[in-house]
Amino acid sequence: MAENEKIMHFANFNVTFGSRVDPMLTHFEDVIFPAFISGFKRGKIDERPLFYMDDVEIKQIDGEYLLVGNYIKDMEYDVYTTVQNGELVSSPARVPTAPYSRFIIFLQNHRMVLVRNEPKSPDIRSFEATVRAMLNSYIRKENRGIKDKEGRLPNAIVNIVEIPLPKDIDAILKDVHKINWLRIRFFPLNNDISPIPIADDIDKQMKKLGSKHAHLQFTSPDSKEEVKSLMDRSAGLAVSTLEVEDDNGNKSRIKEEKFTSSTKVPFRGDIHPDDDMYLVEQAKRDGAVSVVSDENKKLYNRLKGVIERLKG
Repeated sequence: MAENEKIMHFANFNVTFGSRVDPMLTHFEDVIFPAFISGFKRGKIDERPLFYMDDVEIKQIDGEYLLVGNYIKDMEYDVYTTVQNGELVSSPARVPTAPYSRFIIFLQNHRMVLVRNEPKSPDIRSFEATVRAMLNSYIRKENRGIKDKEGRLPNAIVNIVEIPLPKDIDAILKDVHKINWLRIRFFPLNNDISPIPIADDIDKQMKKLGSKHAHLQFTSPDSKEEVKSLMDRSAGLAVSTLEVEDDNGNKSRIKEEKFTSSTKVPFRGDIHPDDDMYLVEQAKRDGAVSVVSDENKKLYNRLKGVIERLKG
């Protein structure tokens, strides 16, 4: 990461609730927002690292409501030696540090960006782990005080996945000679409809079965271009893994975490809340956060009053 730039990651903040796969916004008031401002910390309180949200608030930028805040990794690192008067000196110490990332969740379509303030700032996978633990912890605590089972909060199904851009998919597959298989992992979608008919059918069947995941595998696909197209169309709505071979016949597996989506954003200094408008402008340049399904638009418009009230 250069001194005058930040790395922005694109993702789908795909959170649904219960066996009915309720969309995220239907529980924004009673789960999402209160959990984000609850002060929850992932990790052991007397040890480091600790992961948590801070400065969380609802903002309106360009007429659209966003959930924003800092995602902090509270940690320490060990120092063993330093240079004093030109000589190495043993000087053991533990130094506290708190690298953070800025998150912006677009409530209209549940797309998001995570902007890392420095190289050691926490990433999307860490953010997903913390959100999952935070929501489940909050739901458990709230349900302890609700005797009526019908009135209890449903469990949260969290799948926060990066949205690889076409250029990222091209870069990973450019040196691939042969694809042995392509496996796609599906999860319950948050009011989205996949542009791939078979994926839409799988999503509907998962909801009927009450399943949290499903897999589809294609063996020995000949067309690399069609594989790229399939991955591009399902970006953020499913996760792909491939086994491939290079020109020498060496096999390797390209796992889902390899398909990251990021762009460099010109930036000086540390990220502050006042920078959110600029970050939103930069995020919308690539189009990855701008897609809104008709169902998400209807739900957002129906619940906009709730969001406005929480914003205060």
